[in-house]
Amino acid sequence: MNEKGAVLPSVMVFVLLMSIILLGTNKIFENQMNQLRMTKHYYNVESMLILSKMELKNQYELNQEIENGIVTFSDGTVTIQKKSMDSFTLKGTLKNVFSKQMEVQLKQQPIGNSNDMEAQEDRIAITEN
Repeated sequence: MNEKGAVLPSVMVFVLLMSIILLGTNKIFENQMNQLRMTKHYYNVESMLILSKMELKNQYELNQEIENGIVTFSDGTVTIQKKSMDSFTLKGTLKNVFSKQMEVQLKQQPIGNSNDMEAQEDRIAITEN
């Protein structure tokens, strides 16, 4: 058998297999980077929504006449819209890259000794939908 003609096809098959392996590895790396980027965006928006929810609770305790609002962060904004008397929709947007929406229900709950009505305070409870 002539071995001179078998070297070129063997090298070509080897180069083809190596390039398939390199392209596959590159695609896996790109997918992992996209997954990490999306996870980072999710946690940023979730943090903005939680901070906005706390601020909404504090403002609602002071003044229950809140209608709409915008909370601005360095990474994006959270828009607050009133749906009903004690229900709000919070939409967090991360510089037009990623967004998440949350509904918050605020309601008055009396806390304290039921015998002593003067010492009783009203507190705000948050329920998420």
